[in-house]
Amino acid sequence: MLKKRYTIRAISIFLFTLSLSISVYSQEFKAGIQLGITGTQVTGDQLAGFNKAGLFGGFFVNRNFGRLGDGQLEINFIQKGSKKNAHPDKGDYVKYLLRLNYIEVPVMYKFNIKNILKIEAGVMFAYLINSKEFDIQGKVYPDPSIPYYKKYDISGFAGINYKINDIFSLSFRYSYSILAIRPKPNSVTYRYNAGQFNEVLCSSLQYNFN
Repeated sequence: MLKKRYTIRAISIFLFTLSLSISVYSQEFKAGIQLGITGTQVTGDQLAGFNKAGLFGGFFVNRNFGRLGDGQLEINFIQKGSKKNAHPDKGDYVKYLLRLNYIEVPVMYKFNIKNILKIEAGVMFAYLINSKEFDIQGKVYPDPSIPYYKKYDISGFAGINYKINDIFSLSFRYSYSILAIRPKPNSVTYRYNAGQFNEVLCSSLQYNFN
């Protein structure tokens, strides 16, 4: 019942943001869609490397504010997490996979550098739809005695946006959680000693409607 309630809330947030985007579209706002891939890791799980690939896609609206650049609001689906493959031939039997699926709402400003190049910077607000963990023995179930992943994540991000033409552009971003997505358990000294944080590299192709 609780999981269903969270899902309904996430859908409501999505529909509200989408309706808001459509309502302001006629007021000199431009809109578009985007699709891309992510390379992610979770800082604090003792598994270094952007080894977890995922999908990224969503809808955006923006408005020009003169020579300095544009303000932009988005609503996206994004896959984050962490991954490590086992290497039995090297005596390494550690295998781990963490899947974190979010609905994410970035708010940003895009600073003009050249006619075809902009610097992006802003804050992302995300809601965790679901999470799954696996190790060499199979699915890992949450331990009620230690904290699990929070339903909400706030990240700061920066990136570049390259304009291909009036319709298409490319975006490359790096983001990092401002607050821990999984708090540090008082009695645990391994795996997430200082808490865990999402760290994401994301590249996407953007299609501008107008």
